[in-house]
Parts: sequence; C-alpha cells; structure tokens
Amino acid sequence: MNELAHILIRAKKDIYRYLSGSNLSRFLGHGYDFAELVEYRIGDDIRDISWISSAKRGEIYVKKMHEEKDLSIVCVAMVEGRMAVGNKYETLLQTVASMGYIAHYQHNLFGGYYTIKGALQRVEPSKSHQTVEYFVEQLYSQNPLGQSLEYQSVLEYLMEHLHSKALVVVVGDFLDDVDLARLAYKHEVIAIVVRSIDEEIPPYQSDVELIDPTTNQASSKILTPNAIKYYQKKLQQHDAKLTQHFNGHGIRFIKIYHPDEIVERLGKVLA
Repeated sequence: MNELAHILIRAKKDIYRYLSGSNLSRFLGHGYDFAELVEYRIGDDIRDISWISSAKRGEIYVKKMHEEKDLSIVCVAMVEGRMAVGNKYETLLQTVASMGYIAHYQHNLFGGYYTIKGALQRVEPSKSHQTVEYFVEQLYSQNPLGQSLEYQSVLEYLMEHLHSKALVVVVGDFLDDVDLARLAYKHEVIAIVVRSIDEEIPPYQSDVELIDPTTNQASSKILTPNAIKYYQKKLQQHDAKLTQHFNGHGIRFIKIYHPDEIVERLGKVLA
C-alpha cells in the first residue's frame, strides 16, 4: 500500500468509526436551522419549546425550524515550503481528507482550493468521495519544498470569488500575519493550524546549517540557548496575536501537531 492510499484509508476509517457512534450529531449541525419564535399552539411539539424565551415573555413559545440548504464546505490548503518541516505535510493531507470524508458522510458539498507555487487551483465541489480523493491526490503530487506563498493574497482572492455563504476551512501553519476578518464577516471560518513540535521547541545545537524551506537557501547558525529563547518569545507573541484575531472575529481554530490528533481535535472545533 502506497502512502497516498494509506492516508485516504486511515482518514476514512477514523472518521467513519468516530461518526458511527454517538458523535454523529456533533458535526456540522443537525440538518435544520432556527427560523422564528411563535406562541405555542395545541399540537405543537413540546420538545420545540424555548423555555428561556417563554420565561422571559410570560407565555409559552416554540422554535419553528426550517430545513437547511446543503452545507457547502470549502477547504483551503495553504501549501508552501514550511510544510516540508517534520510531518506537517502529512498532517495537512490527512486533515483535508478527514474534512472531506466528514462532508461526504453528512451528504454535504465539499471542494476547495490548494496552492501551487503561490497560485490557487480550484477543486469543484460535489458530494462524491471521488472529489475528496482527487483533492488529496493533487496535494500529494506536490512538493512543498522551495514554494513561497502570500497568505493575504490568497485570502483576498477567496473573498472576491466565494459568492455563496460557506463553511471555509483554512489549513496552514499560520506563521505569517493573516487577516481573516473580511472572510469571516461573510462566511463561517475555521482555521486549522498545522505545526511541528520542533518549530515551537527547537532542539539546542551548537553549529547547524539552516535551510529556508521557502527558498532552499542555506545558512550556518549557532543555536544558543539565548537564541532559542528569543525565537520562542517572538513565536509566542505571534501566536497570541493570532489567537486574539481569531477570537475577535468569531473564528474557531485548533492546532494540530500529528495525524493521530486530527479526529479528536476536529470533533472539538466542529461540535
């Protein structure tokens, strides 16, 4: 079994096993959306009573629901050189596959975008598992090493071209400054931050050759304890700013370090 097949089969098994139990309703809603509050009438289902609203108004009110339209899930894979660090790219592939199979299991539309050398490629949305597999195959065929990416340019493009409201899932390492405010104003946005432990806690090494994965340029450095502390401090400041941005615009987010964590963490952010 090749690596691509292993990624797809693992994602499918993990998601289907998780959703086959009591967790199904935790993902992506229940198929109905709230419409309005109306006074209770004989024959209304008492399970629809809004007890909080009824207590406030002194009358019994029920929630009238209408069936939701198909949920459209747009997955955006931000591929650039830093994804070659550690197992980040495998984690990104597994995350995209998992999101796709969740959508397929729930009969939702799934498609999205991925970047090649900074240019966006679109995957047309559908409810077929073949779309999930095609998306992951296209990503798997790419070598992220040496690729650079302008995060904000990609996000601005999405803002201009995503006309229908969607659940937009952006997968990347978010080590660059980003502004998702406009995208989150129109769409529901989830940010999935893919990182390597070694990025956040780099090992001490006296004399190393560092390679910039976005340019393939090498440089000799001495990673002293003070240098590592300074780097970690700057990264923590960056992540604190990122978290503040996400929280300020109602963007749900998770951080994933390893493929083994994907299903559990997706369960938390999609609940």
